[in-house]
Amino acid sequence: MNQQQSSEQPFEEIRILGLEPADDEVEPGRSVFGGESPAEDLPHWTEPPAPAPVAPATDFAAQEPRWSDDVPEHHESQHPVGAFDESTAASFFDDTSPGSGSTGSFDPPLLPPDEPKPVGAGRSSVATAADSGGGRLRRSDRSGADGGGRDMPLAVITGLGLGALALVAFKVGAAATLALSTAVLVLAAVEFYGSVRRVGYQPATLLGIVAVAALNLGAYWRFEAAVPLVLGLTVLFCLLWYLTGIDRDAPMVNIAVTLFGVLYVGMLGSFVGLMLTDPNGIGILLAAVLATVGYDVGGLFFGRLVGRTQLAAVSPNKTMEGLVGGMVVCFAVCVLVVGRITPFGQGPGDLMSVAVLGIVAAVAAPLGDLCESMIKRDLGIKNMGSVLPGHGGLLDRFDALLFVLPATYYTARMLDLFGA
Repeated sequence: MNQQQSSEQPFEEIRILGLEPADDEVEPGRSVFGGESPAEDLPHWTEPPAPAPVAPATDFAAQEPRWSDDVPEHHESQHPVGAFDESTAASFFDDTSPGSGSTGSFDPPLLPPDEPKPVGAGRSSVATAADSGGGRLRRSDRSGADGGGRDMPLAVITGLGLGALALVAFKVGAAATLALSTAVLVLAAVEFYGSVRRVGYQPATLLGIVAVAALNLGAYWRFEAAVPLVLGLTVLFCLLWYLTGIDRDAPMVNIAVTLFGVLYVGMLGSFVGLMLTDPNGIGILLAAVLATVGYDVGGLFFGRLVGRTQLAAVSPNKTMEGLVGGMVVCFAVCVLVVGRITPFGQGPGDLMSVAVLGIVAAVAAPLGDLCESMIKRDLGIKNMGSVLPGHGGLLDRFDALLFVLPATYYTARMLDLFGA
């Protein structure tokens, strides 16, 4: 019964905790943050806005004009436009980028940095010769870069060792000379491709090395007809190398670098194999080697002794005096020494033959030397390698010989010095 009565009584109020009504009501025009009444009642939003008060008109004609002389000095109108001091103006209008020379002349790097750069701080996939080369020696800093820092006693010992090894191979015969020359060319190709890889190129190194060896061996076994055959196969396999995905980055550039190494080291060096096909080939090859050694020794001696005038920008350490001295010694070696080697000195007019060879070798040797210096300058390196103490790499030592070899070969052909 009690339960029935209680269920029939209606609920007067339902309260939910946390939702109690506020103690006060919000009034229009009253701040919700304070209890004060507004200073004046705001109009209802439905009422039209009251017109704004109009300021009394001013009689401008009655006012006396105010000249700029009467304006205070601190007023903004008295500040001159663009009044910068020299340092501030230079920061705004100087177009010279940081690190660029003030003269505006192009001065690419000559030598590599003293310390190797960390991985990731080098160039991108393909390098250019116009890098700033921070830390590299430039023309103004090259004192003692080559001559002063070179260990001459060690260089002389290394040179004598190379000469003795070559004379032994010449004495043994054409097969030993071919083996030695092929090994030298292969190592020179390894130095070249290693150098271009260090600056960001991605040549087909293995293919290039095989092509260099094949050119010299093919020239010896199949004569001059082997050279275009090997070069054609090299181009074909080089294209397939990048087509199959062994290397995919910048195929045009890297194919060109690969083929340049084959032509520069392999094709020019293959004239050793061409010479050795003839019975007089060892004598002609020895003449080319002696002429090159004469130029190198004469150029080094006179350059260090009386060298004053710079020869070329691609090789700032070489001088005009060294060039002339090297050419004179090269010619003298051909006349005095090569004239006593077979096939030179075999009959009347032999002095003319060695004189022609001396002139040709004296022109070809410095060209080969300067061309290799140009390549190293473009790559930003000092030496192609370090296998020869006191000299650098094999390519650094035989750069002039690469140009003297074809010059000697065709000179001998012109003078009819081949026996076959």
